[in-house]
Amino acid sequence: MQKLEHTKNAMNIDFIVNLMDYIVTRPLKIYRKILSQNMATLTLENSADIRLFIPVFLLKKLSKHRLTDALYPVSLGVTQANNNYKLQQANNHCHSLIYCLSGTGKLQYQGKEKVIKRGDLVIINPDTAFTFTLDKSTKSLAQHKKNEKTSSSRDSKTNDNIVYWINFTGTLSQDFAQRLLMKMDNGVAHVGVLNNIVSDFDHLLALGARGYTATNVIHAVHILQQALSFLALQLRLTMFNNSSSFDLEAVEGLMRNSLHQELSLDTLAHYSQLSKFHFAKKFKELTDSSPIQHFINMKIQHACSQLDNSDIAIKDIASGLGYSDPYYFSRLFKKLVGMSPKQYRDSRHSS
Repeated sequence: MQKLEHTKNAMNIDFIVNLMDYIVTRPLKIYRKILSQNMATLTLENSADIRLFIPVFLLKKLSKHRLTDALYPVSLGVTQANNNYKLQQANNHCHSLIYCLSGTGKLQYQGKEKVIKRGDLVIINPDTAFTFTLDKSTKSLAQHKKNEKTSSSRDSKTNDNIVYWINFTGTLSQDFAQRLLMKMDNGVAHVGVLNNIVSDFDHLLALGARGYTATNVIHAVHILQQALSFLALQLRLTMFNNSSSFDLEAVEGLMRNSLHQELSLDTLAHYSQLSKFHFAKKFKELTDSSPIQHFINMKIQHACSQLDNSDIAIKDIASGLGYSDPYYFSRLFKKLVGMSPKQYRDSRHSS
């Protein structure tokens, strides 16, 4: 049993949720089917909030199915409240995610209060109490009506309060969350306004309208995994770009232009105007690979392309990549690819 408290328009509403055999939405949103570029997409109307609780019979299936047990949503929602709105949870055994698309709010968490702004992401660990309160919108009713006439898109309402939230669990939920938390400041980080994340969350919220068929549910679960994976990537890039003038693209450009020869760590570090230690550390933080291993991988990828698309002799491919000993090249290729260069070339006719 899970207790969720939502306060809207200064009215506190407690929900004691057993997650029985139905979903709960308040109020119900209208789903529209729009055909765009020969693809049917589901779009949420902008006039109301939505809260979706996955029914208990489905949660049991999600927790046991091999394609869904790693990570799946328990409850999720979006609010577009223009008055005071509170999201408060305690003793929640799931991870909680809050994504502020627009507006501002305050997060009370672990004895501290933080201001949450447009483009901010929040991740809360299980069994951790927190309170998130949206600030009252400063826009007048006339301004809201004007916006509604000029556009029905969420993206245009940048001064409104629009916040997505998801509670998720699964055997790998801690791993997914940790990939995010390791790049955040006590569970809070700025990722910006990401249209693909908004699209992913809208598709998750549309699950109730599409129906709980196995195909729909499995697809929704993997959309959640995709969203969390992308957010981790975005956090990594943002953190690195904000904290360093290190130009990865320039370094990789140097590597691509040097595939015909050897490159030492000294050369790469000097090019980046860093010590070898700091260069190697920063490079691995961004690529999960050492600079030299990354360079070798680029060489082997180029060799694969040549083996696939030409009849150049293997010894000449090796020589063109700076390996004077073709036998050493073959051993290195097999170590990384799992087969020799000859086996790789022959496999293009049978793959």
